Amino acid sequence: MSNIYLIFDRHRSIISAVENNPNWQPPNAYHVFCIRHIASNFNQKFRNEDLKRMLKNLGYTPAMVDFERNLASFRESSPQISEWIDAIPKEKWSPAYDIERRRYGHMTTNLVESVNRVLKGPRNMPITALVKHTYSRLVAYFVERGTNAIPQLQSAHRHSKNVVELVKKNQVDATGHHIRAYNVEHTVFKVDACWERSYSVNLPQRYCQCGKFTAFKYLCSHDVTAALSVRQSAFTYVDDVFLITNLVKAYSFPWEPIGNEEAIPEISGTEIIPDSTMLRAKGRPKSTRIRNEMDEVETSQSRIRCGLCKERGHNRRGCPSRGRND
Repeated sequence: MSNIYLIFDRHRSIISAVENNPNWQPPNAYHVFCIRHIASNFNQKFRNEDLKRMLKNLGYTPAMVDFERNLASFRESSPQISEWIDAIPKEKWSPAYDIERRRYGHMTTNLVESVNRVLKGPRNMPITALVKHTYSRLVAYFVERGTNAIPQLQSAHRHSKNVVELVKKNQVDATGHHIRAYNVEHTVFKVDACWERSYSVNLPQRYCQCGKFTAFKYLCSHDVTAALSVRQSAFTYVDDVFLITNLVKAYSFPWEPIGNEEAIPEISGTEIIPDSTMLRAKGRPKSTRIRNEMDEVETSQSRIRCGLCKERGHNRRGCPSRGRND
């Protein structure tokens, strides 16, 4: 596997692990940052929710001119904030500077968090049970997704359902745009969007000045206007990653059932003996997860649910509606 992006936070141990493993270096892989973690780290240091939201919006701004204007405004907040944000390479967190164009609009580690949620229940189980559970959930996930994709392929659909809906929405938005060709080949255009400004479009280069075509790899409403003006399908320029054939391939990984565990051959090699001093004590293990301000910490009071009104935060004895019900 090559040319992939690793989206993580800026934790020193992660950066060190990536830098010291040649398999995770270009051109095999590129380490980029999660904008959600960057915003969280910023808020921990500067304690400013408004600037935190501004920073997150910066991380989702695909147009270069808009990004630079908003970044300049963000840097004006203070010299310390300017120094802090300038220490992070723009290509690591900004879609406007995603020269390699491999993020496809994914700016956070939410994909990983969804897997973490699946494993939330069994992650305190013994290692063998955890491995079995992970394997079982992966099999179910791949089989279900692959099974759902095959009918789309058999129906002669070329692109995934989600991207088709997004392009069709942009087709509707394109109806109010005005366009002018800027060369005789009709490949370069200026598109005037309603209630917006004008954008430069280059169809062969799959480029729009708004930055969305580059960031998401499917046509924005400005590109749709250009494609329709030369009687081309809007789906001609959708990236191949969204093809149904590639979707089916992604979920066609061959899995093998574990079967009878007694039939699994023993592996000869170094015997690992557990350290008796490291045995887990009885009872529920304490969580060693490092939390930050992104985590929603529920207090014991907020977990209480009243038996009368069913609202949280109090019990039957302190229920405000108790006097009215008695």
